[in-house]
Amino acid sequence: MNYKMMLQTVAKEYNTTPEEVEEGIKEAIKAAGLDMSPQLFIALCVAKVRKDYIS
Repeated sequence: MNYKMMLQTVAKEYNTTPEEVEEGIKEAIKAAGLDMSPQLFIALCVAKVRKDYIS
């Protein structure tokens, strides 16, 4: 699933727009004190999960 599809899926689940989902992700990343794009944050999370739970 690519980033755009993920935004659309989450937006549909929560009855909102992909733009609002993306803005919420950006705000959460900033609130965590991080300075990175949502795409990079998600990629790092996926890599961590794969390392810890799949391998």
